[in-house]
Amino acid sequence: MRSRLVVLALVAGAVIIFCQAAPVSLAQTPTPSPLTGLTGQVTSAEEGPMEGVVVSAAKAGSTITVSVVSDQHGRYQFPRARLEPGRYSLSISAVGYDLERAATVELDAAKTSTADLKLGKARDLASQLSNTEWLMSFPGTEQQKASVRNCAHCHTLGVLTRRISTD
Repeated sequence: MRSRLVVLALVAGAVIIFCQAAPVSLAQTPTPSPLTGLTGQVTSAEEGPMEGVVVSAAKAGSTITVSVVSDQHGRYQFPRARLEPGRYSLSISAVGYDLERAATVELDAAKTSTADLKLGKARDLASQLSNTEWLMSFPGTEQQKASVRNCAHCHTLGVLTRRISTD
């Protein structure tokens, strides 16, 4: 009898923990906290809100870039502590997509800034591919691709393929 009560208590505790840790429904949109310096939403006509897009902010005149990733609602948030006040250029990394237009934002130390980003289909998909993606797209066996793989230590395969395709 006592072991049943212990098991029942453990199950009840697990249910309570699970309910508290359940993901937010898609209908809810997170509100930026006071610790957020810059926020916005990443969307495209093809997909609507886009999860997993890397959004980067580079301050004018600086060599430092800070990046975050958009959530399941397409929202991104930069912590205020990571971005000083000033003018920032925003860029994205999402294979197959480009920003529809250049994005800049002026950040203020006292308030949260917002910059929504609209993405369109990439005009030059080839420039976005990694060496691995290029190699996977090459025809032939793994043995045939081995000689090209060795070139990828020093060269990008995109340059090689563009050269071949123009000859």
